[in-house]
Amino acid sequence: MMPIAEIIAKVSQGPRDSKDLTWSEAKAVMKGVVEGQVTPFQLGALAVGLRIKVESVTELAAFASAARDYLSAAPFSDKSGLLDVPTYARERTSRSMLVPAAMIAVACDVPVLMHGCEPHGSSWNTGSLLRALGIQVDAQVGTVSDMVRKTGFGYLDIGMFHPPMNRYLDLAEELGLTSFFYPIARLLNPGRATRHLIGMAAGPYFDKLGETLRMLGCEHGLIIQGPDGEPELSMVRLLRTLEVNASMSRPHSMRPADFALPSGTAGDFAAKDVQTEAADIERLLKNEITGIQAEGAVLNAATMLYLGGKAATIQDGIPIARESLRSGAAHGAFVRIRDFQLSVASNAR
Repeated sequence: MMPIAEIIAKVSQGPRDSKDLTWSEAKAVMKGVVEGQVTPFQLGALAVGLRIKVESVTELAAFASAARDYLSAAPFSDKSGLLDVPTYARERTSRSMLVPAAMIAVACDVPVLMHGCEPHGSSWNTGSLLRALGIQVDAQVGTVSDMVRKTGFGYLDIGMFHPPMNRYLDLAEELGLTSFFYPIARLLNPGRATRHLIGMAAGPYFDKLGETLRMLGCEHGLIIQGPDGEPELSMVRLLRTLEVNASMSRPHSMRPADFALPSGTAGDFAAKDVQTEAADIERLLKNEITGIQAEGAVLNAATMLYLGGKAATIQDGIPIARESLRSGAAHGAFVRIRDFQLSVASNAR
């Protein structure tokens, strides 16, 4: 690898005079980062230099490719149609539509693997919500793989499948800088899926993630620029999206009216605490909560059905998702997932 001081100098000459790293240089840098050959001070200087220069698509794809090289051998079937759903919001500001949507999608035969983290000092994120629902969020990769095979759903904490990246997310938080570690965590793809639903709040990274994902071999994906960085279509506001397939990355703007759905307000998706939200999600899956919250879960489930190949369009997925709620299939899928977790915990004792 080129000496790290030379790498930092190459990318730290300002937005006009800095040079992009080549694919091989970027891969070598990430290899050094993961293996601990780059000091925190050097890493901070690199992150700041890249952020000022603005990372290229090639740099982001090479960083992600190198980070993926340190994942364990894939225990997930590459023929399962697995949907990769990274969820790295540090603290939620509204109810999750992602979690009930995933249960609906699983009931419609779209296997879902979520991965994320529970940052220090954060009490309300996808991991804490799943835990409140009785779903294990700190299992080893092999256990989660077994869970996906048997129930169609699993969640992996980044600390369990990529400890170095977990540490560097903490470092990025200390830097107070939106750095390349945020998009790279979302691109880790621990299940080796070819279908992806990704959220990214930061505009400069959002704009490049489509081509980055395509370079990494995405078969079909959707990237959503949500306010929390979560991969959720909003029932409140217009959102930018990028649809990705093997040949192109295409921008869209999406809002509820595009799918003949009503719009809501931020107050419709406010929740008091994570326990209350977990109880409400189970009621929603039992079809006891209707209206705008249910419609939000249905829209996001329909997006998963579209990406998972179970619907020709998001619009076509909406009645399928609604029927899953009406018939009780969605709640049945949730119960199977939760019961599997209880059996694993019981056998471990």
